Amino acid sequence: MVMPAPPAPPAPPRPRGGAAKPIRTGRFIREWLLRFGEGAINEIHQSLKSAIGLENLRRPKAAWLRAPTYESFLKYFGNCRRIGLVEFVRDEPLEYGHPKMVSIRPPDQVVTSTRRIYRLSAFGADPASDILWEDPLFRGIMREALMAAVTVQPEAR
Repeated sequence: MVMPAPPAPPAPPRPRGGAAKPIRTGRFIREWLLRFGEGAINEIHQSLKSAIGLENLRRPKAAWLRAPTYESFLKYFGNCRRIGLVEFVRDEPLEYGHPKMVSIRPPDQVVTSTRRIYRLSAFGADPASDILWEDPLFRGIMREALMAAVTVQPEAR
């Protein structure tokens, strides 16, 4: 009588979300803000999409990475803002300088749009915040313990 082969050991679990990606969203935001100082969310998102596109040029099409949608990037950035990794700096008016752009509104009723500019906070630049850049939703008991240990002091105005 032949004994059946033992079952193969289970494969190690795959990391959730973007943990397996070579370009991590949190790290990219932090490095971008360290390099440029400040910027709008759409600028950072466009740069991330470009970086992922350049990475995809080195890969076969079947292994291409997908950039996060603007909505998911906006949620991720909002979580970073809520826990104090980035901070609001100012509102800037949007520039509509294209000569062929036509408005259907009279000039006195044009609604001006603004974009919000953010920068890295002192807490976000601190190496103690590294784990929060990896996953700003750092779930569970560990998050409460970490947030209790690392207190963010608001700047005096």
